[in-house]
Amino acid sequence: MNGVLIALHLVACQPNLLICEDLSASREYWENMDACQVAREPEMDRARDDLPDETVVMSRCRYTIAPDARTAPIF
Repeated sequence: MNGVLIALHLVACQPNLLICEDLSASREYWENMDACQVAREPEMDRARDDLPDETVVMSRCRYTIAPDARTAPIF
């Protein structure tokens, strides 16, 4: 699969937002931004279930280039 796709990026932060850690989102890619936006809340809810209540979970849909034999893995 080559071309420009949409990836979902999740982070979990301390309440003061000074320290954040990347979370593994699903390894799905979307062909349009709207489809990614629909998937954001369920992915964030799933991440929140495993983290302490005070953790701040943020996400962003962003454009990316699908990996092929010449590129390093994105996630």
